[in-house]
Amino acid sequence: MADLPRSVRRGQSFAGLLTVLLVLTLLTAFAAPRVDLTRYRSDAMARQAASVFSGASRSARQRRHDVVVRVDSTGKRLSVIDDRNGNGTRDPGEAEVWTDLDPSADILDPPKPLPSLPLSAARRPLHTTGLVPPVSPGRVVFRRGGGSNADFVLYLTTDPGLPSAWRAVQVASKTGAVLLWRFDGTRWSRGRT
Repeated sequence: MADLPRSVRRGQSFAGLLTVLLVLTLLTAFAAPRVDLTRYRSDAMARQAASVFSGASRSARQRRHDVVVRVDSTGKRLSVIDDRNGNGTRDPGEAEVWTDLDPSADILDPPKPLPSLPLSAARRPLHTTGLVPPVSPGRVVFRRGGGSNADFVLYLTTDPGLPSAWRAVQVASKTGAVLLWRFDGTRWSRGRT
C-alpha cells in the first residue's frame, strides 16, 4: 500500500477564522440587549451589604464586645466600628472600616416594605424597631452575644424605576442573623446571602 500524500499545513484557514468571528460578533450583538445585568448587579450589591452585616455579627461574637454598623446613604457606604467600651460611638483607639457600595447603588424607600415590618415604619429606607432608647436609624449595634440591638432592614436598588432591582438586607435582633430579600414587583421573597 502506498502512503497517501499529506497536507503540508494542517489547521483552519484565515478566511474560516474570520467567518467564525463574524458569526460570533453578530450573535453577541443580537443577544446582548436581551441580557438583564441589573438583576446581577443588584444581587452583588445586596450580598456585599449582607456580608458587612454578617462579618460585624461574627466579629462581635468572636471579640466579645459590641460592633456598630453605620449606614451612610448619601456616601453609599457602610462603616464597621469595633466599640470596645460599648458606648455606641467611635472613640480614639477603636478601629473603623468603611466599605463602599457599588456606585450605582441607591438606599431609598422601597415600592413596598417587607411584610414582617409594622406599618408605622413602612416608608423609610432604614427600618429599626424595638429601640429603647431610640438610636439613629442609620446604624445597628451587634452585641457580644450575637444578637443586635434592634430589628433592622436596609433597602437597596440599582435602578429605582425597575421593580425587580430592589433588594432588602434584614438583621434579626435576637440572633443577629442576616437575611437577603428580593422584590419581584409584587412581593418580597427570601434570597440567599
